[in-house]
Amino acid sequence: MHIRTLLILVSICCSCGSSVTRVSIPIQVESEIDAEQYASIAVLPFVQQKIESAEGNTDIGKEIAAMMRRGIGGHKNYDVVGTQETNRLMTGETVDIDFLADTSRLGQLGGYLEVDGLITGSYKYYTISQPRTYYGEHYSPTRQQYVMDYQDYLQKTFILALQVMIVDVAAEKIVWDEKYERTAVQNHTLGSFLVSQIAPHDSILKSLTKQAVSEFTRRIAPDYETEERFLVK
Repeated sequence: MHIRTLLILVSICCSCGSSVTRVSIPIQVESEIDAEQYASIAVLPFVQQKIESAEGNTDIGKEIAAMMRRGIGGHKNYDVVGTQETNRLMTGETVDIDFLADTSRLGQLGGYLEVDGLITGSYKYYTISQPRTYYGEHYSPTRQQYVMDYQDYLQKTFILALQVMIVDVAAEKIVWDEKYERTAVQNHTLGSFLVSQIAPHDSILKSLTKQAVSEFTRRIAPDYETEERFLVK
């Protein structure tokens, strides 16, 4: 019902002496894939795409996969192959960019893992640093007035681009291929920038990865959201 129409009805009811109660009702949100068709899933390590401005040692493809398993495994609709079992069954296999493009080989691996679907993909993690200037005012006791001031700083943006694919094992084809991009920004003076160059950025990368994985999981896992309703008595 259109919100304006709803408000009009509520107003009419209130004017007639009726009481209105707002309640939250759980509404089922269906998965964007057939959860029954892909009830059993294996998650392969994600592959790092090589770029010139890659941020440090960011080869965390296995950790991204582990986050995926935890996120999807929390839903009763999916039976996810565990990390240890996946690593054991994949002994001798190397997942790289060429491997991701070979759907026939992916389908064969899925058959070996005895699952309906494979989740895998690639990621890029890099930074962009740009000079910025902050303009503001401060009070000058000498001049007894506010004067314009500015400060140069460096804005550092961390970028994670996560490409996620779902492979139909039986059909040996990709049924889901989407990118999830997340960013985080840090502002530095010269001194703080030097410190940040030394400090590890694993926490930033893990935070961005968790956000991207959560969005993907929400879209493929049946869940419930709450919607507000008005009860008239």
